[in-house]
Amino acid sequence: MSTILGERIGQPLVVTETVEQMLASRDTDAPQSVDISVQEQRAIIHDYLDRHYRDTLDQPVPALGNKSPRAAVKTASGRAKVADWLKMMENRTARTGEPDSAMASYSFDWMWTELGIAELRR
Repeated sequence: MSTILGERIGQPLVVTETVEQMLASRDTDAPQSVDISVQEQRAIIHDYLDRHYRDTLDQPVPALGNKSPRAAVKTASGRAKVADWLKMMENRTARTGEPDSAMASYSFDWMWTELGIAELRR
């Protein structure tokens, strides 16, 4: 390799560390917290979830027989399955962390409306 790469490479660097040294250096490399307000954090998370779920509406979902939610709502049994799926996601999301956290406060209202099954919401 050195004949091909010439001066671009040198001797390999070998560092020997104890487990304690590795753990200590890992802590210093930890990402620093970002100084943004709770409202900004919530907006970022909600925006991400909106984009994620908007994409999911057109993707096959195993719980819906590998149909997309948009395809599944075209039949009565599919609408019932989509309603159960949405309710499951709402319940799981609501139980994440504190009740007022960004995740727990995410609203799935738009999905019910966009899929045309708001009347099935319990």
